[in-house]
Amino acid sequence: MTEQATNQTQNKPNRTWLLPLILAFMTLITSGLLMFSHALTADKIAAIQLKNKLDSLQRLIPDHLIDNNLVDDAIDLYEPVLLGHRQTEKLYLGKKNGLITAMAIPVTARNGYSGDIKLLVGIQVGGNQNGLITAVEIIAHKETPGLGDLIETKKSDWLLQFPGASLQQPAETLWQVKKDQGEFDQITAATITPRAVVAAIKQALLFNREFQP
Repeated sequence: MTEQATNQTQNKPNRTWLLPLILAFMTLITSGLLMFSHALTADKIAAIQLKNKLDSLQRLIPDHLIDNNLVDDAIDLYEPVLLGHRQTEKLYLGKKNGLITAMAIPVTARNGYSGDIKLLVGIQVGGNQNGLITAVEIIAHKETPGLGDLIETKKSDWLLQFPGASLQQPAETLWQVKKDQGEFDQITAATITPRAVVAAIKQALLFNREFQP
């Protein structure tokens, strides 16, 4: 190597630091975009979930039973044994003239075929309708499409057998699917899922019976 070439090599700027800097900058930009996208998506998901919950609450506790705001009067509830909760849930209290007239009780069936099944069970409180189910809503599940997911009202009318039922009608001992000598229909080729849901609804009724506001 000639002296001139050696001098040119020595005088050439050392830019080995440039590549790590570029990579760090690109990582920062990518992370920022991901966080921004997540924030936008999270807000949309939260809004959809809230709308779905409000729609469910209206079906669970009809307007003629209450004069309060169900969301405002919700209370935190954690019942891992009786109601299968894995975290704190919201218990929605329907009131009329200051008295509790209905509840939307969150319950988790931990023994679904594909995992947890989360439900809200609407139950009337007080009067001659005390303890009667108004409606049942499936909030979340991972059951098999075409089989276990038939518990959803948009997939079948299976849940429609519960409104009007209580721990007295049918008797408490009959709160099982017919395959287990109980009162309630199961779903063809999918006994585990309805068995879990029936048991969970019964637990909500038991909670309602013992609940002291």
